[in-house]
Amino acid sequence: MTDRNRSQKITLSDINKLAIPAILYNITEPLIGLVDLAIIGKMAENATEATGGVGLAVGLISTLVWGLAQVRTAISAQVGKYLGMEQLDKIKSLVPQSLILSILLGILFWGLSVFYYQPISTFLFNDSNELTLNFSLDYYKIRAIGLPLSLFIAGIFGVFRGYQNTSWAMIISLIGGVINLVLDLMLVHGIQDLIPAFGVKGAAYASLVAQLVMFLLSIYFLIKKTPFNLNPTLKFNPELKNTLILTINMLIRTVALNATFIFALRYANGLGEKVLSTYAVGINIWLFSSFFIDGYSNAGNAIAGKLLGKKDIKQLNYLGHFLIKTNLLIAVLLGLTYFILRTFISSIYFQEEELKIIFLSFFWIIIIAQPINSIAYSLDGIFKGLGEAKILRNVLLIGTFFVFIPSIYLFEYFNFGVKGIWFSFLIWMVWRALSLYIIFKKFVKKNHN
Repeated sequence: MTDRNRSQKITLSDINKLAIPAILYNITEPLIGLVDLAIIGKMAENATEATGGVGLAVGLISTLVWGLAQVRTAISAQVGKYLGMEQLDKIKSLVPQSLILSILLGILFWGLSVFYYQPISTFLFNDSNELTLNFSLDYYKIRAIGLPLSLFIAGIFGVFRGYQNTSWAMIISLIGGVINLVLDLMLVHGIQDLIPAFGVKGAAYASLVAQLVMFLLSIYFLIKKTPFNLNPTLKFNPELKNTLILTINMLIRTVALNATFIFALRYANGLGEKVLSTYAVGINIWLFSSFFIDGYSNAGNAIAGKLLGKKDIKQLNYLGHFLIKTNLLIAVLLGLTYFILRTFISSIYFQEEELKIIFLSFFWIIIIAQPINSIAYSLDGIFKGLGEAKILRNVLLIGTFFVFIPSIYLFEYFNFGVKGIWFSFLIWMVWRALSLYIIFKKFVKKNHN
């Protein structure tokens, strides 16, 4: 069969149908973190230490979720491929087996991380004052209970994405986000004569309840809306081995990714409580932006797997360049919005003038990074959909250990302070975007027939 015969034109409508819901569900998780930080930052006492402590805890939770949720990428690629081949029956048993693996990993790391939180936090985040660590532990002990739920939800969202539907994940995420916001407002500061103020613990409880609701909704949509179920079989699916290999490669990639963020967080923590507090907000805005831009990348992830199943390289090439152009536009608009609202944004999170000055001293670097990030995220999505985990793994390993870490030491030598962290992030993203684009062009040329 020729490329012309099997190629079916991908339309803007096809991509938007996946991308727009994906944007909405992508930004829910970082929005939860930003809402927590904003509300905690308005506490009457110890707001700076509380913001820094929650930033540490959220950093560790993000590290674990990103590292362990790689089953999502693997199962999404498999579902997309078999959907393209019209052979979904062959992987029906793979879905519950993958989800069980996600929950078991979540339970294991929840127990270990809570029990060893103090040495883990000291190792990952460098020395913090006792009050900041206490706030961090209070938040983490409660929020981490939801780790198995988060990994399970991520796995089901991967199934939805491979099945070419992101609307269900959007609905679930939006409901979870609203519940978290309402409970945050009720529990952090309390309601006079009705609910006591729980402070940092209240924010953690709010997030945990939201995760539980999302967990139950995910099960409902999986069973009611897809051909898959949660009935496990003792016989391993033939694709489980490939799924595990892909997952392991993505896990190694994510370890490198998280090493970058952990290294940056340790460095920021070493610059003092005020810098740590501003960095915590900055990195959450960076993550929010990443997830926002990544909506179209998720569409690319879903469609790329399907095109691979059809062996349609022509449309794959079109898809890659369309995503880059679209994400560049989104990133520029997002950056302009941040620039216009930069003073307003700083006032949302900080009451002290000194903290606002520190934040604005590096926020412009986050703004100019957005177009560069958009190229990297576009191609990340394509390669995830293709199941090319080795490529993503190698790019991140080189980027972290031979680009980011040497950069941050260089900027430290020249006394750049907190701006050195963000310049290092910028150089790191230039490496990722450029290398992935070159590899994508070679991949298309090699596989075109």
